[in-house]
Amino acid sequence: PPHHKYNNDQSKHRCPNNILTRNQPTLSNKRNNTNMIQVNSIILTAALLGHASAQGCYPAYITGASYSAGDIVSATTITETTSETHNYECRSAPNSLFCSQGAFAPNGIYSAEAWIKESAECMGTIEPTMSPSFKPTTDSPTYSPTGDVGGCPDEYAADAGYDVGDQVSVDGLVYECTSGLCSQIGFEPGTSVGIGAQIVEYWRQAWTVVGHCFGTIGPTSAPSFDELDDVGGCPDVWSAQTYDQGDLVSFMNLVFECTEDPLSSHCGQAGYEPNTAPGAWMIAWTVVGHCSGSIGPTGAPSFDPANSVGGCPDEWEMGSSASYEEGDMVSVTISTMPLRQVAYRCNAWPLSGHCGQISPIEDGGDLGWTFAGSCDGSIGPTASPSFDALTVDASGCPEEWSASKTDYEAGDRVSYSVSDSPSRKLLYQCREWPNAGYCNLGEGFEPTTLYGEQAWTLIGACSGTLAPTGSPVQYDGMCQFIKCVVVETVETNCVPGSAGCSCLAGFPAGINCRNIIRTDQCTPRDVDLWSNNVEYVENDVVRLGAKQFRCRGWPEFLWCRSEAYRPTMDDNGIWTQAWTAIEDCPP
Repeated sequence: PPHHKYNNDQSKHRCPNNILTRNQPTLSNKRNNTNMIQVNSIILTAALLGHASAQGCYPAYITGASYSAGDIVSATTITETTSETHNYECRSAPNSLFCSQGAFAPNGIYSAEAWIKESAECMGTIEPTMSPSFKPTTDSPTYSPTGDVGGCPDEYAADAGYDVGDQVSVDGLVYECTSGLCSQIGFEPGTSVGIGAQIVEYWRQAWTVVGHCFGTIGPTSAPSFDELDDVGGCPDVWSAQTYDQGDLVSFMNLVFECTEDPLSSHCGQAGYEPNTAPGAWMIAWTVVGHCSGSIGPTGAPSFDPANSVGGCPDEWEMGSSASYEEGDMVSVTISTMPLRQVAYRCNAWPLSGHCGQISPIEDGGDLGWTFAGSCDGSIGPTASPSFDALTVDASGCPEEWSASKTDYEAGDRVSYSVSDSPSRKLLYQCREWPNAGYCNLGEGFEPTTLYGEQAWTLIGACSGTLAPTGSPVQYDGMCQFIKCVVVETVETNCVPGSAGCSCLAGFPAGINCRNIIRTDQCTPRDVDLWSNNVEYVENDVVRLGAKQFRCRGWPEFLWCRSEAYRPTMDDNGIWTQAWTAIEDCPP
């Protein structure tokens, strides 16, 4: 559901709406202490760190870098009179997710949510380990401490993109990439920053030395696919269209699978084509194998003249989720010499949404189409598309969809005209969160277009116009409810097991056994219209015209304050998750 408004004490600790992204440097500065037992209790961990003695400072925190549980950084806090540097350790999951977000920087206001601060200041830097050495002698080359790996791979290039396992050479040493930092500035193999005791070698977090080399590596005959599964024939190549979770495409004999929802919505968008720079495609696609040739046609539909539907309807054409409706028929040519054609019928909603996106004879075509039989010749055109199969809302059509409107909410309904003569309108409903945000993004998510189904759900057809619902029947009567608030709270000692006592029977009596007595003051209040300026709580009542709604109990009452859950005249609206409809106000 949408974010909820909490009271002041809660809202000041709300997390910023940051999103973890790919391609961030991942700094792994973890303590090498195999005897330390990780304690999930934040309080206990803080206590253990709080008694740490002064030690060297770990590498400084870098804004925008990616950190995980156990990573240790240093950060300096500067006041008007002092400057202190402390080490900070990234907390365990799930709080570790905050460590990579700038709003939770070690010396910031929300630091404690993500980092554990050592009480003692750190001095200097953690002693750097020895760099690998490559020391030829005058007699015959000897290399210490690494082994001879033969010919040298390509030299390291600052503008190249490296993946885990890639190897490069620098000054006769061979380095292998071990993390996602290998292409980042400051992590070039064999380099260091600082002078004297302040030298830090960040490259060790991205690369490892695997040996020394001489000359060059001869080219291999062809790339190896040994580690990828052979999936047989290649599926179709990527094209700008709508892909669903699990759809397969091919590129250069590699097979890619569309990821799960909601990221699958990117699979058909430009910029996310498989295996293209700068790598955004990895958000939407996963390499699942290699292929050769093409996928053989699925079992071709049987051509049986005895099972003929008569004349052939129009040939299938690529369209949108609203191009075809339940019961629509198309034809597909399966042979030109001699001419053989078969007919398919579009399945019932919601499967009818696939009819305009997948050909009846393609893999997955059976989602939208059912084989009807063979056909011959052509069918005369019908007068207009039929809306009989769609549920028709006889109460009228809501307001037409508009690209300029930016305040659509989940559950809002719009009409969309697909024919002026005769008048034909479809009825769409804005999808639930998080897809509801797409409803306000204009023409890119217009109903009936390629990405329209990401924002809107086709629920039927409509005719005429709706009676206005903006102003329910005017109510001029007296409508009130009883509002009770706690005016006094008294705590007293009590006998374990007695009514209202916090201690169960059998517990020893003591100062911890308390009976809390609350005094409520109940007064009549007018039932007003819903307002975003009111902090609604359980049992508060609002009205819409003469219709009354009562706020649900904890935790649902928190939604009562959100405009997304504002009561409406729609009996099945999202408001029902926060409010309960009760009897109408008296006439």
